[in-house]
Amino acid sequence: MDEKELRKIIRQGEGLTVEFKRAKTALPDNLFESVAAFLNRNGGHIVLGVTDDKKIEGVDPNCVEKLCKQIANLSNNPEKLDPQNLIDPQVVDYKDKKLIYFFVPASSQVHKTGKKVFDRSVDGDFVVKTQSAISAMYLRKSNSYTENTVYPGLREIDIKRGMLKKAKDLIRSIRSNHPWLKLNKEDFFKAAGLIRYDSTIGKSGYTLAALMLFGTDEAISSYLPYYKIEAIVRKQDLMRYDDRLTVTCNLIDGYELLNGFIEKHLPDKFYLDGKTRLSLRDKIFREVIANMLIHREYMNPIPTTLVIYKDKLVTNNANKPFAYEKIAFQLCSYPKNPHIATMFAQMGFAEYLGTGIRKISDLCEIYSGLKPKFVDNDIFIAEIPLTDHVPEGEKSGGLNGGLNGGLSGGLKIELNETQQKVFLEITKRPGVMIKELSGRLQMPIDTLDKVVSSLRKKELIERRGSKKTGGYWVKREPTSTGW
Repeated sequence: MDEKELRKIIRQGEGLTVEFKRAKTALPDNLFESVAAFLNRNGGHIVLGVTDDKKIEGVDPNCVEKLCKQIANLSNNPEKLDPQNLIDPQVVDYKDKKLIYFFVPASSQVHKTGKKVFDRSVDGDFVVKTQSAISAMYLRKSNSYTENTVYPGLREIDIKRGMLKKAKDLIRSIRSNHPWLKLNKEDFFKAAGLIRYDSTIGKSGYTLAALMLFGTDEAISSYLPYYKIEAIVRKQDLMRYDDRLTVTCNLIDGYELLNGFIEKHLPDKFYLDGKTRLSLRDKIFREVIANMLIHREYMNPIPTTLVIYKDKLVTNNANKPFAYEKIAFQLCSYPKNPHIATMFAQMGFAEYLGTGIRKISDLCEIYSGLKPKFVDNDIFIAEIPLTDHVPEGEKSGGLNGGLNGGLSGGLKIELNETQQKVFLEITKRPGVMIKELSGRLQMPIDTLDKVVSSLRKKELIERRGSKKTGGYWVKREPTSTGW
């Protein structure tokens, strides 16, 4: 979340999916009433430091860290929020003020705070008092999210060995003090909503979400024999395929396999975000794959497909739509599998809920010059354009190791790893001298001379200035779309 995105939310004002609260030095007493209400309805954005009439008061800078820790800890405390749903707040600088923002996803469970059930309306949060209304909420939740399906016969042996450690390591890389890291296996799965009690059968057990995230191949094929994801390349052979990957494993392993397939077949165009090189390919398609896995309706036997054509990448996903329409790049997100979505966000596989679709759209315009398309129907379709202004016959050309499709309108140039490092350093520091390059890259001057000479022969860089004071420059300045 950045200032630009937050400005859109504040302009939108309070409503069904937006709530503002004052929080100068302490959390408001009714904060978790709004959290529970959003969890029980459609999810939404909460911003601390803003009044109901959109006035920016801010949060005391000396208190923001303390308040963020309190929010995270209280959201993981069953005495405050039952069942728990971990919230990871962000501090946003807005108009010289500090604001605290977090997105609360729609949950597949019914949540209480202070032993009361809250729901959300346009007018705000309200207590659900009658047992019939609470029962209706439970029924609505259970009917909406098949990831909650409990499999009493699913045993601990059906959880793939090493997967919990792998998940914790990924979470630790994002947040080293994450409260789930200290939990044993059973408590971890309960906190993540992956072990539940099913009142209709009177038993507890691992859920469909637990099976899909952590299960062995054998367990998944036993419970969901039709489950598979087909990744296909159709650039030359449009009737069959040029390459193919079939994924039948759990989603954590599957996410990595699918990203490897993308890296194998799509170029990583050179792009600088300020002075930092950004991998547009990874940013866009990791999010595309995460969304594809998060939003699938796993009870539907139709296989998920990811097809790479010359000019676009298209995914088709069995879906339970909220609206039969093209998706605008709206502020709110409606995950079809909230627990899978939460786990992906905690591991860093996906953006925080509500930002992924919009981020794909923004970066896709840089990557290809075109907007992606999303259709929320019985089959969720994502179409990501790959075309750019490079002639069709030259699109596969480019630099090895991530400089593909970026130089001289598609000129095929290959650089080894050492040449790439030197080239990027000169790009960041125009006019840099050999001696400085040697120090920054920890590379002997004689070796560096040879690398620089090879880059000059490829006409990628040039020397300017005198022999004593001159330095090296790239021959073409980078732009937002390449060279």
